[in-house]
Amino acid sequence: MANFQTHLNIGILVSAAATLSLHVAGFIEQSQMPVLFALGVAGSLLPDIDLERSRPTGLLFNVLGVVLAFAVTLPLTVRFQPLVLAAIWGTVFLAVRYGVLKVFSSFTVHRGVWHSWLAVAAVSMATTNLAYWVWEHSAERAWIAGLMVGLGYLTHLVLDEFSSVDLFNAKVKRSFGTALKPISLKYPWSTLGMAAVLAGLISIAPPVQTVLERFDLDPQATLAGLEIWLRDGMQWAAGHLNAWWTQLSRQFPIQAARG
Repeated sequence: MANFQTHLNIGILVSAAATLSLHVAGFIEQSQMPVLFALGVAGSLLPDIDLERSRPTGLLFNVLGVVLAFAVTLPLTVRFQPLVLAAIWGTVFLAVRYGVLKVFSSFTVHRGVWHSWLAVAAVSMATTNLAYWVWEHSAERAWIAGLMVGLGYLTHLVLDEFSSVDLFNAKVKRSFGTALKPISLKYPWSTLGMAAVLAGLISIAPPVQTVLERFDLDPQATLAGLEIWLRDGMQWAAGHLNAWWTQLSRQFPIQAARG
């Protein structure tokens, strides 16, 4: 498995390239680039939240604890004294940082459901919905935010999978196939739970039609183009395979069996 620094470095490179490409293509403004870049880098570290003592997990629950602590105490500022508010703030933060983290860790296994395509989709959709419903961004910006987090998340999984192959000794480690998998069959209840969450997120997702039009994507035209691409690719492969077989037959002629 790649270490934290490797995931961070690759996440920075991929997020920078993606953000710059979106800006050059005219999909985002320059002012949006830092936030989208940060989302991509954050996504590249998220899969390791299934490790209780990993840096991404600690950082995530620190931020979550601070946000929830302020969310609870700010409405109470007119009712309690500063000392009481400080005590409430600290209690909420510690409860989230250690209590919620402990409960969360008891239901997660490293390289389980969080290392799957299903998790990529769920995290991307969660980001999209947060950006649209909570932060009140446009549908287009919300989907791009989700795309950046999903890209970073997928980068992490691909890097983990590559690290499962020892190219120099030409061998595959036992961890191969545990990072980049569609779903986690080993933990069916976790998979079903995440699938249910994903279905719920999709049901409340912002409209995607404007985004497809912005990217100049027509679903029917895209499917038609994919069909043509597959047909041409199969014809190309069949032609080359036939030529290869003909050449092989000439070099190694098959002797007819004598009766």
